[in-house]
Amino acid sequence: MARPRSLQDAPEDDGFPIRVASRMSGIEADTLRVWERRYGFPRPQRTQGGTRVYSRADVEVLKLIASALREGFRPSDVVGKTDEELARLLRAAGGTSHEEVREPAPRGSPRGTMDIVQSILDAVISDDGAGLRDELRRAAVLLGPKQFVVEVAGPLAVRVGELWQQGRVEVRHEHLLSEALSTQLRLLSAAFEETGGSRVVLLATPPRELHGLGLEMTAVYLATRGVTPRTIGCDVPFDQIVAAAKGHDANAVGVSISEANDLDALSFGVRGLARDLPEEVGLWLGGAGAPRIASPPPRAKIIRSWFDLDDAVRALDADPAMGPLGSLPPGSRRTPPRG
Repeated sequence: MARPRSLQDAPEDDGFPIRVASRMSGIEADTLRVWERRYGFPRPQRTQGGTRVYSRADVEVLKLIASALREGFRPSDVVGKTDEELARLLRAAGGTSHEEVREPAPRGSPRGTMDIVQSILDAVISDDGAGLRDELRRAAVLLGPKQFVVEVAGPLAVRVGELWQQGRVEVRHEHLLSEALSTQLRLLSAAFEETGGSRVVLLATPPRELHGLGLEMTAVYLATRGVTPRTIGCDVPFDQIVAAAKGHDANAVGVSISEANDLDALSFGVRGLARDLPEEVGLWLGGAGAPRIASPPPRAKIIRSWFDLDDAVRALDADPAMGPLGSLPPGSRRTPPRG
């Protein structure tokens, strides 16, 4: 069989694989897959091996869509429109014309994730709910689910917690961000509902733990790794976590713990959880409070980063009968209590 040609050698009519179409358009590969399921566009051809292949025309339309998103349009406003319709929208908005589509900004450019995070914080501090939602939506579309979680959602949660501790934001600001960010994360999660993997991870917070953003971020991250998350929410009694793990036939249970909880009381509960979970179910502990759990059970292993969560998923895939795997990545630092 002939050796596959490189991208540089391939004529335009052969099309482009998804990673190349992503780089050329400035739209993340995960986002292209989500749009394909949700909007029916782009509709790439498939090779005999099932690989997506995008035409030059697809890429040109995607560039126009990326420009429209930068002008403030929502994905539902522009995905699926023709290049002529997109060009008219851009001209009406004072943006680029069809003939002068902006090249996507490279990562590390002035409009990098640090600037995106700051723009979102500016909207929060200004009590600009509409602007906040628009900034989050654009960031999720342009970065894709995984990068959005790692580089925007996580740092935002941490930064707002720091600002609150410093007295630079108020409880209403934290609540505004939490609600908007939760909505965006749930939208991202919904896009993966029909494509879940065979591995199931149950996610919950323990009794008296009301901080759920870490769970929602982790659910999106796991979904991008081909794992099916089952989130049962906050303030869940330990016996109910055990029952849910059995009911959902979970391969692992992830419990997120903040520094604001009663860690002494939780230490006893976590040891009971480890004792009552089926032996083949992994126990993952995460969140900023997890490293402070006294005498954690041997089967539970605390992990402090997304990289370690990747290792946990790889271990889960390699040996489904494996017990201790890892933890949820830490969520935000202490944030103000709700209610």
